[in-house]
Amino acid sequence: MAKVVSVTVAYQPDPDLLALQLRALASQVSVSVVVDNGSDNAADWHLRLAEETGARVLPLPGNLGIAAAQNVGIRLAREVGASHVLLMDHDSIPEPGMVDALLTAEIQLVSKGVSVAALGPVCIDRRTGSLSGFVRLQGAKVGKVGCSDAIEGLVEADFLIASGSLIPVAALDVVGLMNEGYFIDHVDTEWCLRARDKALRIVGVCAARLNHRLGDSVVRVWVGYWREVPLNSPIRNYYMFRNTVLMMRFTPMSWVWRRSHLFRLLQYVVFSSIAVAPRWKRIGLMAKGVWHGLQGRSGPLSTVIDRTSDGGAG
Repeated sequence: MAKVVSVTVAYQPDPDLLALQLRALASQVSVSVVVDNGSDNAADWHLRLAEETGARVLPLPGNLGIAAAQNVGIRLAREVGASHVLLMDHDSIPEPGMVDALLTAEIQLVSKGVSVAALGPVCIDRRTGSLSGFVRLQGAKVGKVGCSDAIEGLVEADFLIASGSLIPVAALDVVGLMNEGYFIDHVDTEWCLRARDKALRIVGVCAARLNHRLGDSVVRVWVGYWREVPLNSPIRNYYMFRNTVLMMRFTPMSWVWRRSHLFRLLQYVVFSSIAVAPRWKRIGLMAKGVWHGLQGRSGPLSTVIDRTSDGGAG
């Protein structure tokens, strides 16, 4: 019988929303773990959350990044005998039956001899109500595939966002833990690409649903059609650009993926230089991210800057 341990990474969360998530998970997982990444508002929710929901709250000494926090939770999940780890962001709410749908899909795939790395739900952006597709390599391009193209309710994908992803512990044994050097951004992408390189499958499950929020905000952009683009803070632009360059240098992937990543960076440069304030701050951080990626530097930006000023290597 599966023993699923949820690992929620929290940083300055809305305590009420996080409690709502944990209550929604209570009937779906065996153990809930919250790894607090150095939140300033920890005193407002640590004890209350543990008492109200029964979750295990693990405080970290500071913001160590999402990958490090996920790894702390994964290690605890292994210690308590988990068969699966369910990764969650602090603002995601699983719909009833989400975990069972993911487990059922895994059983279906394993019965056919498929080695599974991760399974993920359809994400519903609660601000817009839009349903996300699953990202997949299609010939000479990378695109999104919706559930209208699913086979038996499943969509083979090339990567999943971390929140809502169900990962068998056996897959972590093969692929390894999350890359802590990335700190934030593309941690999920990089792990999935490593999994695909080891011939494990990434699968979207149409019967599983997760209410989620992509980006800090969303804007609608006309690109021949209206497209919703998630926006993050300028500092996240740095991590996205740096980690994309690091991925392209060090993570196994096809030339189509490399081209897609490069094209996406160019799109962000054009979009940010025209439409999103503070424009020059964003562009400067993007440029710094590319430079640090080419140098092979990783970790939090503050540490990278300190090492650079000291003449050290990252």
